[in-house]
Amino acid sequence: MSVDASKVSALTNWLVAGAPPKRSFPDLITEIGERLSATGLPVHQFGVYHMLIHPEMPGRFDFWTQKAKHRRQTITPEQVVSGDIWIGSPAALCMNSHRLVIQTFGKSPEFDHRPVSKTHMDRGYTQFIYSPLHSSYSIETSVAVFGTKQPGGFSEDQQHSLRLIQAPLARVIEAFVLYESNVQVLSTYVGRGAGIRVLQGNILRGDTEEIPSIILFSDLRNFTALSNAKPAKQVIDTLNAFYDVAETAIGKNGGEILKFMGDGLLAIFPTPDDLSAQMAAAAGAVSALEETRRMLKEGARDDLQFRASLHLGDIHYGNIGSKSRLDFTAVGPAVNLAARLMSVADELGYETVCSDAFHRLVPNKTTYLAKHTFKGFDQPQRVFGIDI
Repeated sequence: MSVDASKVSALTNWLVAGAPPKRSFPDLITEIGERLSATGLPVHQFGVYHMLIHPEMPGRFDFWTQKAKHRRQTITPEQVVSGDIWIGSPAALCMNSHRLVIQTFGKSPEFDHRPVSKTHMDRGYTQFIYSPLHSSYSIETSVAVFGTKQPGGFSEDQQHSLRLIQAPLARVIEAFVLYESNVQVLSTYVGRGAGIRVLQGNILRGDTEEIPSIILFSDLRNFTALSNAKPAKQVIDTLNAFYDVAETAIGKNGGEILKFMGDGLLAIFPTPDDLSAQMAAAAGAVSALEETRRMLKEGARDDLQFRASLHLGDIHYGNIGSKSRLDFTAVGPAVNLAARLMSVADELGYETVCSDAFHRLVPNKTTYLAKHTFKGFDQPQRVFGIDI
């Protein structure tokens, strides 16, 4: 099959235009792979290695094949700095040197000994070309990968055609990588939902919305004594261990952590003004606390005991702060009551307490404890313990 120069030109122009319309990264990789195949180029695998500012998953390889379509592999923080999965690979060499790397199987002894090379040869691949996608603003150079099963690999003319799309492809990939990195950085610091909102333009001071939500406050017990008695690194490791488990459980059950506050956290479980939805959100919040305790126990961290309080109410969610320093957070009387509730947990002998509004959503899990008058609230509030 000969190469259709007009289709190569059309692919190049499409990339120059920004690869419209807007789509997800996996869909973009799939469409580029399909368009490459349609040109007559013997591309049987196309993919892109790129690095993100991500604490758990700094590297990714999104790729397309004619048979399996889109797939994704991740590169962990450990693999970036040690081991032979990434270190010494042709993709890593291309990324670090910013130069084209060609691996012709059976003729590239510096790479052929790698386990993945044997896998590729068993699948019939004869050559992989790793092309640097030079960036203007990204921290790392991304790498485009073109694999072929054509005997002898790509011809010189075919390699030339692939080089023609290198620059426009780099611009499109860089835009996606920058966007995903921005989402990840913002989500890491201000929360998953808040990060997306900021990127969508919700950045004006006072730009808030009122939404019903389950509100969760939690903090570690006896943390002051621990922080005064232990080295700083051990204290930080303790906090990270608690937050890792709590964030996993809360996210899994439909919640989002808005703030880490010393040894405590504020999370919300947004819900429509619908009783069934609120009951489901309340059950999710209780499950998050149950799973947090279970995972801490399974991880041999029984030393990490925590208190929690839960409430249902309307919160003001959005941008609050000074002219030059904003915080995307939740405020309002409902948030204040949830915070006040936790202050009486120890006094009432319960690790988890809730308001009357929350109790009504999960009555089979609560025990009435007492009425309390809280600062800022005129009427005494009924307080319940949650049996977790």
